[in-house]
Amino acid sequence: MPFNIPLKNRYIFFLFLSLFLVGIYIFKDYGLTIDDEYYRKNGVFYKNFILNYLHHLINFNFNEIRNLYEGIEDNTLRNHPAIFETFLAFLSDLIKLENIDEIYHLSHLLNFTIYLIGLILLYKIIEDRFNNINISILCVLLIFFSPRFFAESFYNSRDIFFFSLFVFFIFSTQKLINYENYKNILLVSLSSALLINAKILGIIPFLIFLTMYSIFISEKKNFKLKDLKTIFALVIFTFLFIVILWPYLWVNPIKNFLTAYKDIINAHNSLSVITFFNGEYMSSENTPWLYRIIWFYITTPTIICILFSFGFLNILRKFSLRVLNLEEKNPLLLKNKEDFCDYFLLLTFLGVIFLSIKFNTSQFNGWRHLYFLYFVIIYFVAHLMKSLLHLKNQYLKQIIFFSIFINIVFNIHWIIKNHPYQNNFFNKMFVDYAVSNFDNDYWGLANLNSLKVILKKQPDKIIKVSSISFADLKISSLKLNKEDRKRIEITYDIEEADYLINSYMKRPRNNFTIPSDKYQIIYDLKVNKMSINTVYKKLE
Repeated sequence: MPFNIPLKNRYIFFLFLSLFLVGIYIFKDYGLTIDDEYYRKNGVFYKNFILNYLHHLINFNFNEIRNLYEGIEDNTLRNHPAIFETFLAFLSDLIKLENIDEIYHLSHLLNFTIYLIGLILLYKIIEDRFNNINISILCVLLIFFSPRFFAESFYNSRDIFFFSLFVFFIFSTQKLINYENYKNILLVSLSSALLINAKILGIIPFLIFLTMYSIFISEKKNFKLKDLKTIFALVIFTFLFIVILWPYLWVNPIKNFLTAYKDIINAHNSLSVITFFNGEYMSSENTPWLYRIIWFYITTPTIICILFSFGFLNILRKFSLRVLNLEEKNPLLLKNKEDFCDYFLLLTFLGVIFLSIKFNTSQFNGWRHLYFLYFVIIYFVAHLMKSLLHLKNQYLKQIIFFSIFINIVFNIHWIIKNHPYQNNFFNKMFVDYAVSNFDNDYWGLANLNSLKVILKKQPDKIIKVSSISFADLKISSLKLNKEDRKRIEITYDIEEADYLINSYMKRPRNNFTIPSDKYQIIYDLKVNKMSINTVYKKLE
């Protein structure tokens, strides 16, 4: 019971319990992204592969196992390990879920629960590093009530899930720095494998950690070469966990690992999506190198943007001075575990930004592919807040922390007012310009609500509906209950449709202009005074 634990921990318990109850209350409210069904099927594919593999292995049917390998080689899904979706597939079977809408409800609740566990670990990381419970709580609240993160913590099982894994990875590295033992070596190896399996970008922080940890070990007094055995153990155990968690690697692991990563990079860079950026429609292959940086600064709460910018420059200055002074007597790059954490996250941040700009030629959907760096951003904010506590000017300090509090309150109000469309948030500095010059609901999540509006308009007949945007209504309709899905007939022939839905994401081709003499608007959803989803009814 929480009342048998210290007062400080009791407050933390009720804080996270409250956040969880918020998620329990609203997790069914969100729609689906255009990628959801692809990844769900990927999870089902891997679930079936694992079950069949274990069945044949137990019965010594090695010929059937070879057939399974041939099947996975021919399957385009092999390049995506889909850890989250595979676990979802097993869990859905375990609790005997059959209806697709119930499976997606479970998916959203599961993603949110993992995200909240990530925030608990984030709290522990910040408290361990800065030894200040108030800063730790503020960091949790700043992230939780960042409107876009709030919404995507339910349905974005790629980028938010990866964010959670990244926090787990940092948490495990922090434990290893504090106590080097085999338990923590295995913990870092497992978290590293999960990170690398979830996304190709996961290999960057892992390699930077190995480099930094090697330096950290080598700078210790009485260093001997055998002290690097921890590095070798991390590499070996990480690769073993990668293979265990990715069935495609169960045969010829090194060759398949390299092949899969190469295919993933090529597939992502060859993907061409029409994106609306700075008032222009352009191919995702032609976006400027500042694309994700600009998206971060227009969609992140203002106070976080300001504090992060100063916090980043502060740590960068500290690191630069340390590097410049390495030629002094007794030079050390990493003098303590605090230095290790600061500089490791700084180099991870810079490394990911540089490599994504240099080699990721197709940029789309805002900065979501780099959402995992939000932890680093909040860490820099915490670093600055810790410095602000030492300000002699009490008035200035009070103004800054009061501004943080007001920003959190504003975000909570905005989240409630615009629920469940928080994914369309732009901050106060840029909202007036951004809403009409950047993509809004680029995943078409609001299509679910529009389908519900149409069903209410005609409650007793089969309705033909078509989309005039990039999002696929068949995927959106999967979140409807079974009876409502039967009444919705998705057609790709616009002339046949009784209703049209526009989510304002242009298709690469075949865009459709709506003649006003044939259709009338019956529903227009607006966020920030900008239409993000509109329903048109064909005139009789």
